[in-house]
Amino acid sequence: MALIDGLPPWAGELAQTYKAGTVNTFILHGNTLDVAPARERNGVRFVALKEFLSEQLFSQRQIVIHYDQAAGIDFPDNAMAESFHRVVKAIDTVKGTSFHAQLPRDPARALPLIERYLRTRLMDDGKGEALRAAVIVDYAHFIAPSSAGYRFSQDDAATLIALHKWSSDPAFTKADVTFVLVCENLSDLHPVLVRSPYTAKIQIPLPEADERLEYLRTTVPAEAFAAFSTLTPEEMAVHTAGLSRVNLEHLLARAKLMSAGKSPKKLDFAALWDQKKALIEKECFGLLEFLKPKRGLEAVSGHDAAKRWLRDDARLLKEGHLDALPMGYLICGPVGTGKTFLMTCYAGELGIPCVVLRNFRSQWQGVTEGNWEKILTTLRATGPVAVIIDEADAAIGDRDAAGDSGTSSRVFSMLAQQMGDTRYRGKILWFLLTCRPDLLPIDMKRQGRAEVHVPLFHPEGDDEKRTYFTILARKNDVELDGADVPKDALKMRLSGADIEGLVIRAKRRALLAGSTKIRKQDMEEELKGYLPPTYPEETELQILAAVLECTHQDFLPAEYRSLDRSKAAAKLSALKEIVGR
Repeated sequence: MALIDGLPPWAGELAQTYKAGTVNTFILHGNTLDVAPARERNGVRFVALKEFLSEQLFSQRQIVIHYDQAAGIDFPDNAMAESFHRVVKAIDTVKGTSFHAQLPRDPARALPLIERYLRTRLMDDGKGEALRAAVIVDYAHFIAPSSAGYRFSQDDAATLIALHKWSSDPAFTKADVTFVLVCENLSDLHPVLVRSPYTAKIQIPLPEADERLEYLRTTVPAEAFAAFSTLTPEEMAVHTAGLSRVNLEHLLARAKLMSAGKSPKKLDFAALWDQKKALIEKECFGLLEFLKPKRGLEAVSGHDAAKRWLRDDARLLKEGHLDALPMGYLICGPVGTGKTFLMTCYAGELGIPCVVLRNFRSQWQGVTEGNWEKILTTLRATGPVAVIIDEADAAIGDRDAAGDSGTSSRVFSMLAQQMGDTRYRGKILWFLLTCRPDLLPIDMKRQGRAEVHVPLFHPEGDDEKRTYFTILARKNDVELDGADVPKDALKMRLSGADIEGLVIRAKRRALLAGSTKIRKQDMEEELKGYLPPTYPEETELQILAAVLECTHQDFLPAEYRSLDRSKAAAKLSALKEIVGR
């Protein structure tokens, strides 16, 4: 296989590795469902991966065999098909089979037939030109899935053995025979193949900005672009990070339809953002949700030191000083202190996409790891991006988790590795939110991963509490004067969530009385019947845990700055015994 100028980096890596002669079996994973650039003398065409491999990497091979369980055994051209059928007919004569009449599709019969063909041709090497062949197995994870070990039939075993044997058989290794296994997620393929020293794992990444620009310029003539878009191809290439070329094709098709409809509308930045968001969420099967916040940090009451720090980091990000940013943040504090709201509002000031991780866990073996691999691939390509993991202590798991066949520990390892990869400093900002930072494994909250620990506490002082009431009233689309907040409310120890609950119920009273504004009597009446829930041990435990996790004293209220940390740690341990965890 000769090197070809203009190969994508992943294809160049495959060619170089094969040329070194160390392996003959390659596992391609990642952006495998996208099109790839096939460069020719008169320009570039974008073709499916199977065609790219056949036409670009294996164009000099005598035979290229395609196989997947749905289509069966197939070939790029008739000459190759005829060559295969001649040998299969001879095999049928010897073995008493009739495969030449109808090639099998199931892997238990198709793979041995492919192997017999290759071995028969290799035996003929002395009679003519040495065999140069390639076998491309698409959707390999369906014939050798990672979960096969749990229900391992004889056919499953035969298929796995065949694939593994191809990679380690000296007859194939010495000959000019290449095997390519294609799967979208590496974790979906059986570990016997993935972990084998006889296979090379090569990831196909999502296209970079220059690759997206090449696709746009090739697909749409420059003079036609302005007919359906207010953006230039260069601008669109920059703002479509995280999209595949196939996604770009869908985006362009939709833009052309919008511009040709009854109410023509050109694609602008806002429409591009909405379509990009929808495409990535669809591509990730709902595992990610993009936030489009309506408010900034001005909507957050209190937490002044935390807001100053976060705003300074947002400024560094906008100025391009990525090396001065932390890898991630740990936002902790008692329930109801506004951790999620703070992060949602911060997303409005960061100036980069912000995503929330949804439930990526599955009851099916191997699916969780596949989901996580898909998420990480998308995040790497989308960056810079902020990632919010709410209830992080429960979502992340830990290295020693048991009871789920090692899924949690593998997910934990994948996340820890990504969070600690300094190549992505400032490109992927992690925000771990939890009211129990003490339950979060130290691996995640150490320096080099979640480096800045920001504790949030209940509002203190009359002025701060009064501000909470008025801001939360505005958040809920109702007016409340600070002077109308009863003094009794200011004496109570209330969380932000408690205050918002009181505001909403006072709004209800006001509306029932025919008022669009919360009056003082509405608040007073609501307070008369209010019974605050009491969880004293749990609340104190969460406060102490947040204090002990804090990485900068400016984040702490005055009463906690002089706290004896050793005594606080001892008290925290005692409270954990009382609470039971």
